[in-house]
Amino acid sequence: MDWPGRIRDALDRDRFALVAQRIVDVGSGETVRHELFLRMVEEERLIPARDFVSVAEEAGLIREVDQWVTRQAIEIAASGRPIHLNLSMRSVDAELLDLIRERLETTDADPGDVVFELSEKQLGEAGEEEAGFVRAVGELGCALAVDDFVGEGGSALLRRFPLGYIKLAPELLRGIAADSASRSKADVIVLAGRRLGLGIISHGVKDLVTLEAIADLGVDEAQGYVFGPMEPAASALGISV
Repeated sequence: MDWPGRIRDALDRDRFALVAQRIVDVGSGETVRHELFLRMVEEERLIPARDFVSVAEEAGLIREVDQWVTRQAIEIAASGRPIHLNLSMRSVDAELLDLIRERLETTDADPGDVVFELSEKQLGEAGEEEAGFVRAVGELGCALAVDDFVGEGGSALLRRFPLGYIKLAPELLRGIAADSASRSKADVIVLAGRRLGLGIISHGVKDLVTLEAIADLGVDEAQGYVFGPMEPAASALGISV
């Protein structure tokens, strides 16, 4: 399978699409934001990003892919719909920063409605250049979230960056309702985030038992199939994408 060729073709022919997943306030049940996920469109099929993003990184195409997603995401945010989007650390550079700045200014989107997510692993490995990008995005007024957080970087990682949110990794949630060790580990992270004034989000929440358990922990927001499947961004957000 010629994945680099297929990715290049999708970029050239604009054959990407976005799906959206609700992020829900645990206390009220209100949808507060949506996370956007990339799909490649091939013959009426939607191929999830997990199937090709690592190839895009290795082939040097991820910068263009992330730039495509960023343009679309800021356009959506400009309609007043707060959104999250994931970035690869291999995409963060001056060109992407200029794109974010230009699209915010051109669309008049509220920067606070744009939340960029980078994984704990990526942030933990970030050099000064990448860290500078993250800080510059924060200075533009965009929010930042550390994704798939399991606490390996400790509170030092949380203090290094201008974060707004911690997203607990789904692996922390497995068996949390019955497993005291899992619950204790998650509780430590929630308390650390609270001390730093960060919002706490659990993603990958699949059932009501887990939802009740994270509510007891004091998690602010949740997302996952317990709230229903992902939807095409246009229908989920009631806009034209």
